[in-house]
Amino acid sequence: MIKICLATALVLCTTVLLFAQQGLTGEYYSGSNFEKLKHTRTDPKIDFLWNRKAPFKDIDPESFSVRWFGQIKPPKSGTYSFVAKVDDGIRVKVNGVLVIDSWQMNNHVNYDGQIALQANKLYKLEVEYFNALLEGEARLYWRLPGASFQEYQLIESEFLYQPGATLKPPAPKPAPPSVPKPTTPPPPKKVEAPVTKDSLEKYTPKNVMFVKGQSVILPESYAELDRFAAFLLRNPSLQVSVEGHTDVNGDADKNQVLSEDRARVVVDYLSEKGVNANRLRSQGFGETRPVNLENTEAGFAQNRRVAFVIKQD
Repeated sequence: MIKICLATALVLCTTVLLFAQQGLTGEYYSGSNFEKLKHTRTDPKIDFLWNRKAPFKDIDPESFSVRWFGQIKPPKSGTYSFVAKVDDGIRVKVNGVLVIDSWQMNNHVNYDGQIALQANKLYKLEVEYFNALLEGEARLYWRLPGASFQEYQLIESEFLYQPGATLKPPAPKPAPPSVPKPTTPPPPKKVEAPVTKDSLEKYTPKNVMFVKGQSVILPESYAELDRFAAFLLRNPSLQVSVEGHTDVNGDADKNQVLSEDRARVVVDYLSEKGVNANRLRSQGFGETRPVNLENTEAGFAQNRRVAFVIKQD
């Protein structure tokens, strides 16, 4: 009798597991374009900030890609917004519909796209990601139907299922009287990433700083510039435009000259590190292109910057 009970318990446990395979299958590749499959595992959700650390020891932290696949079960019917925070590129497909397409280098940027889904139905989910420079980040959120713009949340494992998992059918319920016909859900809406067609990335480094009012690079900037130079040496087909920017303090004409000089010295630094000068150009915009309009020191500091526009040769 004991053996029979144990066997029955095992069968029941196995049956429960078949209905409760949470998370997504993650395939981890070396190289930023799925060059070589290195590891496969189950990830409960997509919520990663690698911060220059590799997901596995035998993968380059600045050159890897991941493909997650499985199924997703929305808790209510309506139009969902999928939101991805990434550094660098990401693609998200729901039932074959490309909801997010940002397959270029990004610096901790959010992208979103919408699709109509029905409650408690399993949909195929595919997410592709790559990192090619510095920090790596991949986080997948969604905004439920009827939620405000700020109310997006991580897609937790309770809504994610392995490929081939099935759901227990719900118990039949008597139909309420005079049930209205369901409306046709709106077609999926794809939100284009705000990136120019010929641009792989407009990358603003966090730690490239200058002596105040001068075009002299501070020593604490060298590590960031060295990593960028190494990236360019690994990718010889890329062209780079270095843009210089200032805040609005001071004379506008002097700010224009200062921005040009700062962009030029960054180009000279990259050339000294071995990057062919023919792949580099510099351009200054002075105070004309602020990214922060607040009249505060924090806003001014954010506007004093250099940016790298990276294009394919």
